[in-house]
Amino acid sequence: MTSDIRAEIRNLVFGRDVEGLASRLPALTDAERAAVAAELPGLLAELRESPLPVAAVGWDAFGRTGDDQVAGWSELLMMVGAATVPGPAGAVTWLMKRDLNPRWAGAPDPRPLVRAVSGRPAAWRADLAVRLARRVRRPDDRVVPLALSLLRAAEATPPDHEPLVAAWLSATTVDADPLTPHLLAKIFDAAGAGRALAGESLTPRPSHWLGLAARTLPREQVITGCVSRFLRGGDTQDLRFFVRLHTLVAPTPEESAVRLRDYLRLLPVAPGPVADLAWRQVCRARLDPADAAEAVEAMTFRQEAKLAVKGLTWLDRDLARHPERIADHVTALTNAYAHASHEVRDRAVTLTLKHADHLTDSAPILEGAELLPASSARPLLERFAEGWTSEFTPGRLPDVTVPGPFPVAGPQSGPPVETGWIEVEAWLAAVVRETHTNPGLLRETLARRFGEDLRPVLYDAPTWQSPRDWCTALARELVNPGEDPGPQGHRPSYRGPSAEERRAAPGQSGDLGQALYDGMLNLAATAFRLLPGLRTVVPLHELPDHVQEEFLRTVDAQAEPYEPDDPYDPEGRPASAPWNRLHVRGCARPHAFLLSRLDELLRAAKAGALPPVLLATPTRADGHLDPEALLDRLAECADSGREPLALDVAQALLRLPPDPAPDLAERAKAIGSAAAAVVARWFERGAPPPPEVELTWTLALGSRVVPYDEHVLDQRGIANVSWKPVEPTGLDALDALLAPPGERTFRHESRDFWPGMTPHHRELAAAHLAIGLIDRFDPPDVGIDDLRELARAKGASGPATALVLAYFLTVQGDDAVPPLLRLAAGNVLPAAETGRLLGLLGRRTRYEADPALPSLELAARQGAHAEVWTILRHFLAVFLPRTGERARRPHTDAVLLAIDVAMWTGARGEIPEVAAQAGKPGSTSLTRACRTLHQLLTGEV
Repeated sequence: MTSDIRAEIRNLVFGRDVEGLASRLPALTDAERAAVAAELPGLLAELRESPLPVAAVGWDAFGRTGDDQVAGWSELLMMVGAATVPGPAGAVTWLMKRDLNPRWAGAPDPRPLVRAVSGRPAAWRADLAVRLARRVRRPDDRVVPLALSLLRAAEATPPDHEPLVAAWLSATTVDADPLTPHLLAKIFDAAGAGRALAGESLTPRPSHWLGLAARTLPREQVITGCVSRFLRGGDTQDLRFFVRLHTLVAPTPEESAVRLRDYLRLLPVAPGPVADLAWRQVCRARLDPADAAEAVEAMTFRQEAKLAVKGLTWLDRDLARHPERIADHVTALTNAYAHASHEVRDRAVTLTLKHADHLTDSAPILEGAELLPASSARPLLERFAEGWTSEFTPGRLPDVTVPGPFPVAGPQSGPPVETGWIEVEAWLAAVVRETHTNPGLLRETLARRFGEDLRPVLYDAPTWQSPRDWCTALARELVNPGEDPGPQGHRPSYRGPSAEERRAAPGQSGDLGQALYDGMLNLAATAFRLLPGLRTVVPLHELPDHVQEEFLRTVDAQAEPYEPDDPYDPEGRPASAPWNRLHVRGCARPHAFLLSRLDELLRAAKAGALPPVLLATPTRADGHLDPEALLDRLAECADSGREPLALDVAQALLRLPPDPAPDLAERAKAIGSAAAAVVARWFERGAPPPPEVELTWTLALGSRVVPYDEHVLDQRGIANVSWKPVEPTGLDALDALLAPPGERTFRHESRDFWPGMTPHHRELAAAHLAIGLIDRFDPPDVGIDDLRELARAKGASGPATALVLAYFLTVQGDDAVPPLLRLAAGNVLPAAETGRLLGLLGRRTRYEADPALPSLELAARQGAHAEVWTILRHFLAVFLPRTGERARRPHTDAVLLAIDVAMWTGARGEIPEVAAQAGKPGSTSLTRACRTLHQLLTGEV
């Protein structure tokens, strides 16, 4: 008999007969239930292993196997298990089995399962319902509809389980729900209940839960529950329902009075809608002076301008009746002085002056006035500060000093540890010098610093993009000449590591781990082959050694042989000559020049042709080279019978001051070497003029790049940097460096070298830094040190310097102030262009302009007030909202700062954009501020 029932139930399951199961399962006897329950594990295993169920539901196209096969029968299996497993605890365990509750499946229909267990005793079904309800964790749990249906069908008392309340609220509502008397009162205490009810609305009429709570629950319970829920805290979404319920119930003044302390506690810290509700209740109460002071102080502490204004408006009315109470409200007023809203600050100042005669202690007012902009603080200082004067005392700009001498170092310092441009240049000079004066000691020193294990894959790399790599290669060549095998043009196909190597490689686990590892390497190698520029930005040297080795082998196996790419080859080698890992296509021109110079040194070392001294080593820490020192070095090279290196000569010329003394050319000619003749012609001709940098803006619309259109909203602009070709110098290396950029280039870790490479051509270094600074790729790989080096350089400044400075004012703030002051002290700050570009960054890019405002104020106070005014004047012309644009707080803040700086500098002259804002009707914060600034600039005040 039991075998018949097992077969019957099995056939119903495999036939997917839900109705048949729902009718048959309640009628089972205890013995039949036991027999069917005993078969459940086997049935589950059969469904897992048999391919038939997959074909039956058509899931094979999705590739589902194992547990996914079982999921198609989960509702049927849940019915059988709930109806046959002996105890409620076991039945719940079965219903919650992971096999039967895949995350991707929807909730089961609870009606057949409720029918399936209807043959069980009432107490058993109630126990099952309560146990299953306790397993609810989230409103979207798959078993929520089933747990609620079982509770209702069994008329069971729901357990005291907070997640169940939120789940019940989120589920489909039921008319005359028997769970309502048990669960509705718990909404004030259950976590998640407020979020589940956040969509309830009061208009046009109260929605379901709002109306039900107001009708069903006692009025006192609703008010107390809402207030207690507010006091426990939460965000606006958590508390929105309770704010609306409190509004719907509308407590009377008497009901609010007994909860006054609670409402006062909510004012300073509760979310805005709750604080606004609490303020309305407080205003209806009869407050004693202490409570009134506490309430207004809390409101002016709020960051929401509307709430702070409400507090000050109430205070104004109260002081009209009791002006002597102003002393009780000093803290509230000084809170308002520090508020972000111009309107709040103005109201607080006006209120203070209105009742100033009743203030006996002005010290707190004067202390609070320091938090106000200078223009707002001025009337308070005039009223309360005895002997105060409006004269502005600026700080002192830094002295323009000549940088110190370039440090002299030995080969024991510098790379590979220190890789700053000064350390590298000093180290190169020391290595070249001691190659001739003390080669034995040099070899010992370099061997200690550049050991065999320092860069184990140095010679495996097809290209070297870091100055550190080239310095390491130079040192190892001097220690062990000829050890570099050179790059291999064609390498054998990489067949992967052996089984033993795979087992020995760290970080891998079995075949799956090896497959993932190999896939990662091949994917990266393909990316590097298709996008060679990635090699310039990915820090391969930071990877573990074994990863570097396998990666480089993988790259070489997939890549085509590199073509020689050496635009700075001083020897004019044919394309077939060894190129010694120099690959500069796609590099920024200063980086390409630097690598070519290092390649030149390495080639000379391999050929035993290093000169006795490097010509280009600076004599000052900013990169400047003294012409007298250059002549001495030329003479030393001539005396040794060795010509200087070509790119060393080119770099030396770039570091000379632009206006040489008249006699230098003749003295250079007298040396008699070919290099000296090049230097002599440079002295006769003078340095090339700085490039005239031009900035244009474009938009990237998919694959198209078009001119920037102000009417295209929510699009980031791209700042394009270019300049006209300068007059050729006759030196290919310098002409390539001075030429305007072509295609987009990549910046590299050598950026800090660039200002020192062109110390008298600041704008040229800035232009290379500015290329790609504002584009669709982020974040740009520049740092504040690049701006500092730029400020130390000499020469004219222009749009490129302004763009770099404006960028760092927005992202680094006060760190950009010292470079700004240094440029101002040298009278080379491009203030007008900086202001204009600062406005364009705020309008056309992802960078916000308002972080720059405190830094500009700091710079003005430290002595650059005139320059900052020029910046602000041109900034406002671009930044202020145009017709149809919404005014924002940064607009007002910028005008307020301009008012202060205009007073400090005595500025005059109308700004049309400010005048247009001042002439608008209304009395917004921006309009009032623009009126004040306009009147100040036109002499109307």
